[in-house]
Amino acid sequence: MKYKFFTVILFLIPFLSNAQEAEKSIQLGFTLAPNVAWLQNIDSNSSYSSDGSQPGLAYGVLADLSFAKNYFFSTAFTVTTVNSKATLSSGTTKTSEKYKLQYIEIPLTLKLKSNASNTARFYGQFGLGTGINISAKKDIASTTTTSGKNISIGSDINTFRLSLIAGGGAEWVASKNLHVLTGVTWNNGFTNMSNKVSNGRNSYVALNLGVYF
Repeated sequence: MKYKFFTVILFLIPFLSNAQEAEKSIQLGFTLAPNVAWLQNIDSNSSYSSDGSQPGLAYGVLADLSFAKNYFFSTAFTVTTVNSKATLSSGTTKTSEKYKLQYIEIPLTLKLKSNASNTARFYGQFGLGTGINISAKKDIASTTTTSGKNISIGSDINTFRLSLIAGGGAEWVASKNLHVLTGVTWNNGFTNMSNKVSNGRNSYVALNLGVYF
């Protein structure tokens, strides 16, 4: 009986080891990421022009899935606010428009990490950003026409947003099961923000803060 018991234990050891490694190959966490966004590539023939950058914020969950040593598929599920400003000039009328957009973002990226140490692990990240617009409002300030705040413009904004993501940072070891994330991400939009203005794309730079468990 004892012989059979130890035989079963020896048989299960490789599977138990693999299960432990599988757990280590998945990192889950939370993120809070302030950003600065702007409009770019506005049609040169349009009366619209970009008018500086605006702050925004993202929050949500993170997931890194290892598929080889130091190589990870990195994704997230975040609610991201992307704000920007534009100026519309028409004759003597000048109108300032502030766009306040929210997206559910699910990035699909490759993350390369350095070898783990007792203090930190550095990473680089590159991939595709995907977003679905869930809220679209704007503030209008005009020299001659009616102004307003939080005007709904959902019908003027494209539902889907695609972007190029590039970034880097570090995971700092706080304890055995807690790592603190700091990094910077450039999110370069390559789909039009609005279906009313051709070639107007919103992009942003984010300061990535988070924790992995």
